[in-house]
Amino acid sequence: EVQSSIGDLVLAAELMEKANEAKIQDVGDRNECIVHDHGDYCVPDDPALLKQMVRELKKTSHHQSQILQSLLEALNNKEMQCQQLQEKWENERWVLLSDMGQQILQLESEVRNLTCEKEILEKKNRELQEQLERSSGTVLYLGQQVKHQEHNREDASFCMNSIKHESKWVRFYTGFDSYEHLTDFLGFVTADQQLCTGRIRKKTEVGPQSALSLEDQLLLVLTRLRLGLLLQDLAFRFRVSESTVSRYWLNWTELLHARLTQIPILYSARYLELFEPKRTVQYQGLTCTIMDCTDLFFEVQAKDRVKPAPTHPSRNHYLRRGYAIASSNGFITFSSSLPFGIATKVMDGQPQEELDEGTRPRLELPAFMQNVTMRLSEQQKEMSRQVLSILSLIDKVLNFRFLKCIYPQNMEAQVDRAWIICCYLACLLHDPMGLSEQQSQKVLF
Repeated sequence: EVQSSIGDLVLAAELMEKANEAKIQDVGDRNECIVHDHGDYCVPDDPALLKQMVRELKKTSHHQSQILQSLLEALNNKEMQCQQLQEKWENERWVLLSDMGQQILQLESEVRNLTCEKEILEKKNRELQEQLERSSGTVLYLGQQVKHQEHNREDASFCMNSIKHESKWVRFYTGFDSYEHLTDFLGFVTADQQLCTGRIRKKTEVGPQSALSLEDQLLLVLTRLRLGLLLQDLAFRFRVSESTVSRYWLNWTELLHARLTQIPILYSARYLELFEPKRTVQYQGLTCTIMDCTDLFFEVQAKDRVKPAPTHPSRNHYLRRGYAIASSNGFITFSSSLPFGIATKVMDGQPQEELDEGTRPRLELPAFMQNVTMRLSEQQKEMSRQVLSILSLIDKVLNFRFLKCIYPQNMEAQVDRAWIICCYLACLLHDPMGLSEQQSQKVLF
């Protein structure tokens, strides 16, 4: 009788042990277990030993069952995680596909809209091109007509180009002896950029250009001063609107007043003593001599008119006095404002009224008019002029016919500036009239 063998069981146990110890790395380790001689293993005859072997086998079997159970649980967990990840991936994939589908639909809609807009714009562009081609001939014709009209306007309108070659007309309309002297004066007036800002616009400046050149604008202002023309007359002569003429007049008189009062004017003490009427006053701390030069006439407003005396005409006028103001340090300036007294009505014989101190307008005097001797800069010395006979100067000033007209009350400020401008222009345009200090001493003594 062949003895019972447990070689197969031993082989199986050895393989399980190797598997549990994770020592079988490849086929060679497994073959090593197989080639062992397991045939000699047999069931022991000793019951105690056999019982011990059975307990160990049972213990090993239980341990292996636990390991197998844990592996199955781990496998189930992994399968559940895998399923969850797969479901999550499916959901995200569906969301992405849905978003991409919506974006694709939106882009396709935008493409269709842009295509339609492109077709509309191309059609409109073709229509505009056709319209441009049809109107090119008309534009060329109109351009030629405009040039022709501008040429005719220059020939027909009154401008500097029409008189600059005739010295007598330049002298008649402006007071300057020649066109060259007038352009020099224009350069002097426009040299101060700060004063010009906001009043006149040069061609080099950015922005809408003026209807008239600077030369023609100056000609317009000087012509009105020389001839006393109305704004409507000047608008007709220069082929511009009346509002444009009014704007040029106001801007240029402000500029001329500001620029000309920078010129120092010296006077002769000898002729100042001979001039009458005059009076010495204290004004703004300055000791100055006020010379009454002429009267400037204004029309009384209808609401202020009173019933005239039987010997007086029905229309009353009032006057403002044109003054020459001399400082004690040898300089002279001009004004017709009323810090030294108010004018009287010419026709009613009333005595002259005086302004109260609180209501007198403040007069801005040039900076070089002081109670002490002033030292002029080189530039001021080059600009300075001299006045000898005040009477002769007044005669020259009154050659500007603008000062001989009668104006409404709302033009007082304009006439005041015109009086000052004309006085300074008379100093610039004419040599001193009278004898110098040395010549007068030779004649008198």
